Amino acid sequence: LGIEPCIIYGTGKPWDYRGALGALFEEEIKGYDYWGHTDFDCVYGDVNKFMPDEELVKYDLWSNHYCYVCGPWTLYRNTEKVNNIFRECDDWKERLEEPMATGWGEQGYSEKVDELHERKEINRLYTHFQSRDPNLWEDLTFNEGRLYDYGGEIMMFHFNRAKIYPLKEGEV
Repeated sequence: LGIEPCIIYGTGKPWDYRGALGALFEEEIKGYDYWGHTDFDCVYGDVNKFMPDEELVKYDLWSNHYCYVCGPWTLYRNTEKVNNIFRECDDWKERLEEPMATGWGEQGYSEKVDELHERKEINRLYTHFQSRDPNLWEDLTFNEGRLYDYGGEIMMFHFNRAKIYPLKEGEV
């Protein structure tokens, strides 16, 4: 990327690089229609039920949060335009060279995505196909590839507060 990264262990700084992963791993993702990122503390149900391929092809970027590009679930169309959105942010170099995590992906980068969407240069979608309350992880069940919470079937659950995997052996 032509920058001097300064990633300090334990800071969460790699999160700021999420929007640049398409450029950083260009060779590795060659030949794929989409690439994405997730957090390690997520479990997934039947993703295809919530976004079948015939719907997904309408979008250049799909993030599973109400209003911004989020870390736990974002898919990007593997195109030069989408993979280089981060370069359209005036402060991208400063944000990526800053040693501490800045939250840039969910702020400045997301604002650029929204701007490009409004100008119809890309088509992005924000959804929220996950549990409404991350503290209610005890209500999760997993059955035949589908994930449920107290409110019904969900696409994913992010253990961002619990950090406990509640499913018992045999439920998976």
